[in-house]
Amino acid sequence: KNKATTVFFETLASDKTAATLAKDLGLKTDVLDPLEGITDKSKGADYLEVMKSNLAALQKALGAK
Repeated sequence: KNKATTVFFETLASDKTAATLAKDLGLKTDVLDPLEGITDKSKGADYLEVMKSNLAALQKALGAK
């Protein structure tokens, strides 16, 4: 109904619920990093890099250029 394309999950949490929901609804999954703890799974080494990665993920999911 709302044309959602992506179910997001955090790097510090399990993706199992998001993956199950996405599979049931035929959607994709992607990561947003809350920055409470940069890990080796984070898409960046500092605040600005991680926020740029989050922005890119949101732009992709929303179909923005």
